[in-house]
Amino acid sequence: MAVKIKIIRSIDYLSVSDDGTVDFEESMTNLVELAKPKVPPANYDLLLDFRRTQWILSTAEIFRLVQSIFKDSEIFSDRIAMLVLPGVNFDKDEFKELCDQQKGVNIGTFTNYEDAVHWLYNE
Repeated sequence: MAVKIKIIRSIDYLSVSDDGTVDFEESMTNLVELAKPKVPPANYDLLLDFRRTQWILSTAEIFRLVQSIFKDSEIFSDRIAMLVLPGVNFDKDEFKELCDQQKGVNIGTFTNYEDAVHWLYNE
């Protein structure tokens, strides 16, 4: 079965203010614009790549960014795969708990590209 995947890297939408902090409002607007289909509704799954981010984001901050997609039914089709760096700032269990509060959201978190794509193809 063919699967369409739209890959969005965090460096393409994260906006940083002059004091070096992430501007979440602008970043969420940028993410929504990148994720929006040219012709709605979306007929693809999303792969959000947070691996090469220079800024250190907490689990809750990553969820806040991703949550901006849930609010737009034109963007969110079925699934979102997320690539994250393994480490101290991302807690997979906490993120899953936050996602479980959203109805109809199917998000997988991965530390390598191959596992993320495999999940999108086989879910």
